[in-house]
Amino acid sequence: MAAYAIGIALFALAILVSVALHECGHMWVAQATGMKVRRYFVGFGPTLWSTKRKSNRPNKQGANDIVEYGVKAVPLGGFCDIAGMTSVEELTPEESDRAMYKQKVWKRVAVLFAGPAMNFLIGIVVFYGVVLFWGLPDNNAPTHPEITQTSCVGAAKERRSQGRRGVHR
Repeated sequence: MAAYAIGIALFALAILVSVALHECGHMWVAQATGMKVRRYFVGFGPTLWSTKRKSNRPNKQGANDIVEYGVKAVPLGGFCDIAGMTSVEELTPEESDRAMYKQKVWKRVAVLFAGPAMNFLIGIVVFYGVVLFWGLPDNNAPTHPEITQTSCVGAAKERRSQGRRGVHR
């Protein structure tokens, strides 16, 4: 029963890591193309933990943006809040020129495809890991039948106790 519970917990953790990396893909490409990322959270619901840190990519003015990173209570997803994802969203004056909807089409498409691309990359890494540790099936195994002589029972060895009791071959 404990192994079953551990299996469920590890599966849930793997899904959570996959979601987190998916959202990282969106965030990294948005930052690389000059969009403002406000928040990056894993999970939904009330916030369990969050911190604000400078992003690793400077904006056009040369300053690093402040991004809020955090974990929410329900670990069933995640989100990356990019300023101006829709035209009806309220923006601060500093976010206005970096809004997602004002960017070139190729930049918006790159941000949208970055998440699935990250999932594809995760799949390649997992496949490589499985091949590395378990190996590939042997495609050169013999496919023709071979008739050989086999023995199901080996020769019996005489034990001393059998000889004393009068047991003989």
